[in-house]
Amino acid sequence: MELRVENVKLNNSNVKRIYKEELSGETFRSFYYLKEELVAFCRENGLPTSGGKLELTERIAHYLDTGEILPAKQGKMKKPVVGELTLSATIEPCFVCSEKHRVIFKEHIIH
Repeated sequence: MELRVENVKLNNSNVKRIYKEELSGETFRSFYYLKEELVAFCRENGLPTSGGKLELTERIAHYLDTGEILPAKQGKMKKPVVGELTLSATIEPCFVCSEKHRVIFKEHIIH
């Protein structure tokens, strides 16, 4: 099956407009999309636009296969607990660079 797309202008960027006629979730997943393209598809079809590329792709594929609109996941990221930072400390799980980390980087790596 051939994917029917059209280049359109969105926020001063060229993106693909994806047509859903006879497009399966499997075929949809076999192509690469920019997040802007996924969000544009969601807006055009009344799907929630929040989430990362993976979540958007899965939501769209499910919609193409079933016609059902999945709600956006309602989970806030837990703020990681950052203990004392030293050069020998282990990087914590779900690492997010914070001001504490930047201070260590500036003191020990940049100088």
